[in-house]
Amino acid sequence: MAVQRPPGRRGRPASVPGRHFDDGRGLNAFADRIAVRCHRCDTPGWVLASWQPYRWTVRFRCTGCSVALDSGDWVGAVCMQGRRPCGYCGHQWLYVHRRIASGVRSPATFPARCGQCGRSSDVDVSATPLRDAEPADPHFGLPLHLVEPTRAGLLWAYNAEHLQALHEYAFATLRETKGHHRSMFSRLPQWMKLARHRVLLQRAVERLQKRLLQG
Repeated sequence: MAVQRPPGRRGRPASVPGRHFDDGRGLNAFADRIAVRCHRCDTPGWVLASWQPYRWTVRFRCTGCSVALDSGDWVGAVCMQGRRPCGYCGHQWLYVHRRIASGVRSPATFPARCGQCGRSSDVDVSATPLRDAEPADPHFGLPLHLVEPTRAGLLWAYNAEHLQALHEYAFATLRETKGHHRSMFSRLPQWMKLARHRVLLQRAVERLQKRLLQG
């Protein structure tokens, strides 16, 4: 599974009021327990994951419709790709590259028009998971439960610890980093980093925290 090992959580410096320091943790540091909604019945639930050497072991059990997902399953958005020579003139290549949203049935072939003779041929395609295409868990592609739209953009989180990290970032008036280019905070959407959106971000984080407490 193409999800990297989460950094350790021990040894983090104590937070200082008004100051936020980027400790370099990536988003995968929060990926061991993720609040999601079932892709079939929309019932809230949890994806539980544990890191074994070099891979995740993951499970999801829906309490509403009893659907079960285990390591290796994928129900989220996919990229369908394929190529073949034209079936009429032999011109190479006819390419297919399409994104299919989660919940949409993916066909085994797509038509592609030849630029040489103008006729269409069916191209066999294969699916690749799109892990960053939408607010979804990185293991199965299930829609996240903790999602909050704002006028500047969409805020989402995996769990309470993720929300707490965003809370500390949102309420900080001084944000420091040592150049962690792959950290979660370095990859936040630009609107979250702007001072004029600080209050907007704070209120959105607090709404998600209340939602998590309410279950």
